[in-house]
Amino acid sequence: MSKQATSMESLPPEGQSDPELRDQLARQQEEILRLRDLLVSKDAELGAAKGRLAELDDRSERIANVAAQFEARVPGLGRLIGTAVRLLRSQRH
Repeated sequence: MSKQATSMESLPPEGQSDPELRDQLARQQEEILRLRDLLVSKDAELGAAKGRLAELDDRSERIANVAAQFEARVPGLGRLIGTAVRLLRSQRH
């Protein structure tokens, strides 16, 4: 275990207050709260991003299933649609 930055010997005797230590402790507590709030907000952002990714994955899977059904009914349709989409995209640019 690593040695703590403040040893018990350097602390003031019990019952006495050291203003510098109290100030340092207060600053550390504020920093802990700030970092905790930052962690909570980043965790919420990550959750939202994961939710959006799940939505997009689901939508992509549905589109792939529909495309596979069309391809099964009309062979070559996928290639034809892909070519048409590429042509439309090239005309917009």
